[in-house]
Amino acid sequence: MKKITFVISLIFIFSFNAYAYKLTWDLAKDERIEMVKTAGVKYYVNAKLSRIYEERNIIDLTCSEKSDKLNRVHGVFSIHEKNYGENVFKMINQFMVDFLVEPSGKFIVKKGDYMPNLRNIPSFPDKDVNVNDTWQANGEMVLDNFSRPFMLSFPVEYTFEKVIKDNEKDIAVINYYYSVNIDMSDTGYPADFPVRIAGENKGVIHWDITANKPKDIQDAYQIAFIFAAGGGTLTSAEFHMNIKTENSHYKNFTPKEKETAKEELQKELPDGVDADVDKRGLVVRMSDLLFDFDSYELRSDTREKLDQIAEAIKKKYPDREIIVEGHTDSKGEAAYNLSLSEKRAMKVSEYLKSKSGHDKFSYKGYGKNNPMADNTTAEGRKKNRRVEIIIKLN
Repeated sequence: MKKITFVISLIFIFSFNAYAYKLTWDLAKDERIEMVKTAGVKYYVNAKLSRIYEERNIIDLTCSEKSDKLNRVHGVFSIHEKNYGENVFKMINQFMVDFLVEPSGKFIVKKGDYMPNLRNIPSFPDKDVNVNDTWQANGEMVLDNFSRPFMLSFPVEYTFEKVIKDNEKDIAVINYYYSVNIDMSDTGYPADFPVRIAGENKGVIHWDITANKPKDIQDAYQIAFIFAAGGGTLTSAEFHMNIKTENSHYKNFTPKEKETAKEELQKELPDGVDADVDKRGLVVRMSDLLFDFDSYELRSDTREKLDQIAEAIKKKYPDREIIVEGHTDSKGEAAYNLSLSEKRAMKVSEYLKSKSGHDKFSYKGYGKNNPMADNTTAEGRKKNRRVEIIIKLN
């Protein structure tokens, strides 16, 4: 009986592993994929640890056009950082770019566009694959750390490890690896460029075979830049990162749905707090009367209002990205106003995050740079002194 069971098990395993799968990218028109890439970073200078921080890229890809051979996507790439010991991410920069994605996963990006800076990963062969199959495809990385952008191109090795079940969906587990080792000492690059770049990445992709989309990715990545320091000496800068990528899928709101969402949200907000809608999403607008003069500390009545706002967001938009923006009027020194707006936005973001069920919160201060009214009048300046809480819809 044991021998029969063993033979049956062998047949079952062989049959399961021999099943062929077609791995491909597929986005529905107007569908949005939100990819949250969070990295714990250790930065070394000359092999000595210099800084520990977190970096987060939130990538929103919305399919604007679709055919059998190409998906045209509109991409919004938001770059964030969080210093060691801080509670929320600060938004550093944001890029918008349109590009094409082939079903294989290859990106077609216009020359001169920096983002997406990591391209063609994962890519799939144009044929069915079985568990234990391997393949190779070209990957690209654009570095913008120097006086001009520089593209690295390298082969990526993939191994189809197994298929697992997750909520009745078939999920492919794919290991991948790439390395770079480029001697740039004799190629006529600008003086600030390194003389050598070396690094590697070991990653695991969970790919939703049922939906033809990425589920999540885990990477162990490190890269070193070697620079000529003069007199025959060399210096080094190294980044070691553990990166987790989590993906969510959304259907974008229509203009009519946005207006309805604004009206419904307004009913949940406390007095003195207004709901609006613009290209950023739903906007919850708070005046600076919620802060004492020249202060960024939250008052007790401010906390009460934020409790109501947090409850409304958690009830209606429990998994949406939240960006808190701080603004001032034009009176006073620009640098001081920028710092005050940033600190107020950070405090509000920290408080809302503490009341939320997720950590997709960030903040940014604009100082006087984004007025919504005329700064030459007292009424206009009053409107410009504000904190805005943006609930991303599209």
